[in-house]
Amino acid sequence: MFDPGMSMNAQVTNIVKAANIHRINISRACRCLTTEATKLAIHALLTSRHDYCIGILIGISNCLLTQLQNTQRTSARLITNQHKFDSITSDFIQLHWLPIKQHIDFKILLLVYKALHNQTPGEITNMVQVNIPQPHLHSSCSSSHPLVEPHTCCVSFADRFF
Repeated sequence: MFDPGMSMNAQVTNIVKAANIHRINISRACRCLTTEATKLAIHALLTSRHDYCIGILIGISNCLLTQLQNTQRTSARLITNQHKFDSITSDFIQLHWLPIKQHIDFKILLLVYKALHNQTPGEITNMVQVNIPQPHLHSSCSSSHPLVEPHTCCVSFADRFF
């Protein structure tokens, strides 16, 4: 889902809303479920929503990351029967869950790794190019290739990127 400012606010709001609805339904049935069944339901209904198109969430604001992280923490508390203000860090380790920020980075790095080893479709593999930098020695330096690039005097938006 896109919003006019491309801030991913609509996408995160949609994920959080759906996760909360499913979490409430699971918590109602939690009394009848074992821990493994609860974990499976959380994984099927909530974690899969976090994982879907997670690569587009790279670089989102801390506020949106916090919203996603709170849904993940609440899900972990539901599985481990923790109270609202109990520490959940050790439970994340036990569940083998990464926090949302690290999970996004992991998925992007996994995609790049697979692309470098030809384990993705050709379109993705062709997007990734290996850049092996050549060592720069002072003796091989000439006036046409200075070690320090000259600073641009233009201040337009695009010039700041080069």
